[in-house]
This record gives sequence, C-alpha cells and structure tokens, in this order.
Amino acid sequence: MKLLTIGTGARGCALSDLMAKHGAKVNRAKLFKCYAIANDIEVLKSLRGVPERDRYHLALHKQKDIGGVVNSILERYELFEGALVITSLEDDFGYVLGIEFAEKLKESIEEPILGLVTLPVESEQLAEMRRRIKEFRRAVDVLILFSEKEGVEKSIVDSLNLLSLVGEIDLRKRKAGEVVVDTSDVFNALMKEGVSAIGSSSRRLPFSWFRKLFMRKEYEIKGIRSQRMVDMLKEAYENLSIGIDVESAKSALIVFSGDPEEITMDGIFSCISLIEEMSPEAEVRYGDYPCKSRDLSLVLLYSGVTKLKF
Repeated sequence: MKLLTIGTGARGCALSDLMAKHGAKVNRAKLFKCYAIANDIEVLKSLRGVPERDRYHLALHKQKDIGGVVNSILERYELFEGALVITSLEDDFGYVLGIEFAEKLKESIEEPILGLVTLPVESEQLAEMRRRIKEFRRAVDVLILFSEKEGVEKSIVDSLNLLSLVGEIDLRKRKAGEVVVDTSDVFNALMKEGVSAIGSSSRRLPFSWFRKLFMRKEYEIKGIRSQRMVDMLKEAYENLSIGIDVESAKSALIVFSGDPEEITMDGIFSCISLIEEMSPEAEVRYGDYPCKSRDLSLVLLYSGVTKLKF
C-alpha cells in the first residue's frame, strides 16, 4: 500500500521525516512518499529524511498557498493508493493546515485520505481536544489517533510499516500467506464512522537452525506457536495507540508478519475468537504477510470507534 505522506506543523514534519527514513520498502521502492509543510524554516532545515525539494514553507495557511502546494505535489505523478496527513492536535498551525490540506486533497484525488494525529496523554483542554478530533475526522476518510506517550514514534513507524506491506508483493519471495489480505481489506476495515486505534507487538525468535535442533513433537510446536500469537495479540491490545472502549468498535483487523512456519491457522482463529469476545459488534478481518525474518510482528487495528477513554 503506497501512501502519499504529508506532515504539517513541527510534529507532523518530524513524523513524516521518520517515515522517510524508516518507512517500509518493497522491491527497493519506498511505500511512503514523504513531504513536510511548516511555518518555521528551522523545522524544515532540521529534517534529514525528507528531500529538500519536498519541503514547503508556508507563513500562513492561506487557501491559495495550500492549493499551490497540493498542485506541486500531485504534478510529480507519483503512484499511490491513498494519502496520509500527519500532525499534532497541540500544534495550532499544523492542526488547521492539516484539515485544510486534507480538504484540498479530497477535491483533487479519488483515493482515500487518512489522517494520523497525536494528542497529549494529559490535557487541561480536554473539551478542545475532543472538538479538534471531530473537526479533523470530518476532513478525512479515516482518522488514526496516537497518544504522545513514551515510545510513540517507534509505535507509529512499526504500525504503519506493517499495514503498508498488506497487498504488496516482494518479487524476491517465494512464500504465500495462509490468508491473503490486500489494500482494499485495510481500507474496508478503516473506513467506518468514528476513529481508529492501532496496537502492535513483536517477538525476536531464535535462529531457525536452533529451533530445528531442539524440535519438539509436532503438536507441541503448533501449540507453542499458536499461544505465542495469542500472547502477542493481548500485548497489542494493552498498548493501543489511544484509550478506547473496544465494545464500541465496528471493525477489527489483525495482520501477522514473519516466518510463515511461525504463523498458524489455529493461532489466527484463536486471536479472532479473543477479539470477538472483547468486541462482539466488530467485523473482524485477518491475514498474514510472510517474510523470512527472525521477528514475528503483529498489528491490531480497531476502527469505527465511537467512545474514547482519556
């Protein structure tokens, strides 16, 4: 899933810069084409991943200037399946610009517009934060929320990378997933009324030769692998990007990535059962992205959330 990625304001630019440096690649092609827009030249000068020609300075968020930036970006004829606008609700300039930029993009492209916003863990302006969430949600097709807690940057990069790999085919691989998911599955899971929250989990596994050396009976191996997948789901649930009432979610998506031998159908179905217990009204989608790696990763995505906890 290739995403046109635009960071607005200081925080949005920093996160877009992170995706430019650490975003996923398939067949040596970047899945995130990153841009940065700020009203502070020093912010733009501090970036290391976003190329200089993809940085834009706007003193004010004027419709004419925003339209010019949108046109400049779209004239590059990049191939993408959606656009991602990143900002912080605490940044007045980035927040307003993000909304206006998303609205301009909607006028120009047919692809879905995703928003990713960060918000403080604690805020004295709780009512204002809720208002801004609603305003931003109206401007985009999907709104993903992240609390500015410790490790949020790594969580954003890891979660977006795994989601972006859905539907991509690495020509160097010869493995197929147990359950294939594509870009439409992600967008179908995301595009619900309400907002979205993401959780992720990862395990570093022993080297394959070590695992084979101490191979147990087949039923033990399957049991260990399935239990690991369930444990990872529980961990992802515990570190969701924002506090939510999971019973209010309309959709849930789980995607595993890693060595296909470590991803079992028993494990996937156990994870589905657990989600259905926690979120009985949610439509559950699931799949895996096989790759030869010592890391087994999971992303859990809740969408259509109407009740937040913060």
